[in-house]
Amino acid sequence: MDLKLNREMLSMTRTILDASCEQAVEKDFLLPDYYPDIFRVLKCVIMPTVQSHSINGGKLSFDMAVLIRVLYISQNDKRINCIEQKMNYTKSFDLQGDCGDPMIWLTPKCDYVNCRVVNQRRLDIRGAVTIHANVTGEVTVPIVTDAFGCGIQLKKVAVTYPAKRLTAAKRITLIEELQLSAAKAPVGTILRTDCRIIPQEHKMIAGKLVTKGDAEITMLYSCVTADGEETAETMRFTLPFSQIIDIDGIDDTFTADVRITPAGCDIIPKSDDSGTLECELVLLVNCVAKKLSTCEIVTDAYSTCFECEAERCESKLDSESIKLSDSHSVTAKLSCQEGEIRCVHDSWATLSNVTSRLDEEKKAFIISGSVTFCIIGRNEDGTPLYLENDSPFEHEIPIPENVNGEISISPDLCIENCTYYLADETTAELKADIKIGGEMTIQQTGTMISELRVLTDKPKEKNDKYALKICYCNESDDIWEIAKKYSTSITAILEENELTDDKISKQGMLLIPLMN
Repeated sequence: MDLKLNREMLSMTRTILDASCEQAVEKDFLLPDYYPDIFRVLKCVIMPTVQSHSINGGKLSFDMAVLIRVLYISQNDKRINCIEQKMNYTKSFDLQGDCGDPMIWLTPKCDYVNCRVVNQRRLDIRGAVTIHANVTGEVTVPIVTDAFGCGIQLKKVAVTYPAKRLTAAKRITLIEELQLSAAKAPVGTILRTDCRIIPQEHKMIAGKLVTKGDAEITMLYSCVTADGEETAETMRFTLPFSQIIDIDGIDDTFTADVRITPAGCDIIPKSDDSGTLECELVLLVNCVAKKLSTCEIVTDAYSTCFECEAERCESKLDSESIKLSDSHSVTAKLSCQEGEIRCVHDSWATLSNVTSRLDEEKKAFIISGSVTFCIIGRNEDGTPLYLENDSPFEHEIPIPENVNGEISISPDLCIENCTYYLADETTAELKADIKIGGEMTIQQTGTMISELRVLTDKPKEKNDKYALKICYCNESDDIWEIAKKYSTSITAILEENELTDDKISKQGMLLIPLMN
């Protein structure tokens, strides 16, 4: 009888790029004529965002916008001024291999920024941005799931694997009109904008992913009160959004990891003094959808009649994903060295240097990073002030018990809110609530047989003089290995010795029936 094989195509996720690159940011900034002179810089920030990306010819290329924003004051003037400059860059990575349906994650961060006042009309800005790129793709491997004939014996294990993996990316532009509250002063200069995405619902129907949520926009702007006092105001707006993303083959049997990232938020006041603002918000939507299935795969094989040859491959299958939903609070104190804090116009917090690592002793993932707390306000004589302080944090994500396989984590963190109170005349205490999302992936790892051959021209030697052998075994010896050594079946050994477990429970003698 010939050997007959059953095969299954298994999908495995493979990392084809995990690298970082640096982009220098340099700008010799000359103030336009209509801006007042620089007396003191309050704050200079660099904010990088990825605008688009593509893979072509073995390269990952992407466009990045870097917004430089400088807040400053003039001499004998209590108005907060803001100047901005946007710079565009195109970068690329060489991909290490080829995979189908790649998923691209690009994470830019500002490494440092230095702002030097050359004279009252000129700034020299130097900084650097690092972009981390992670690209994963799908590879399919033929795996032996069953075999018949030629006295073949199989060792099988049940695995859960992604039978199908789909990815999608979409750029969304929302243009909305915003209206200032009647109690608010007209907008002078916009000093800061921020956007936080609040997902509401992700729904999968035939061939489409429907994603809904709210974009919570915060705006800080300078203005003049009715009695002529220079001040600043904060406004918050909520923009609901609903988008349909075409993904061929998706339906409600898939589970999806959807991440929405703001890539730009521009707010422009209308010139008619009506309190109407035009907001252009750019969102990047990335989705990875998986459908899991279960099958038995062959991890080892031999024949009781002939010599065998097997080709093996190392497997790493995404067997299960656990959604992360946790929170962490971080506090800090900001002290003013320029007098008393008379008022606070705005307070906020940003995340930086977020990393994750596995602590095997604690059986948990440790997510760490830093929160930068910021305040813009005024002291007792009305002079604008800017306060900032960094506070490190660590948060533990416990690993679920009885997990079979390797575990990896891809956290997604954002600042949910930032609050403050004045502890005394010169000190503000702030608290930031961090929302922790993302997912934890459990991977089954091991060796699988991708090809199996029985060498019918090399039969195993038989001995007709006896039907049993005696084997002395130690506790926890594997009966499969014993059966393989003596070219018999594991079923025959279990029946002959009236055993139910494939591990030896105690040291002793084992009867080995031979396949003559």
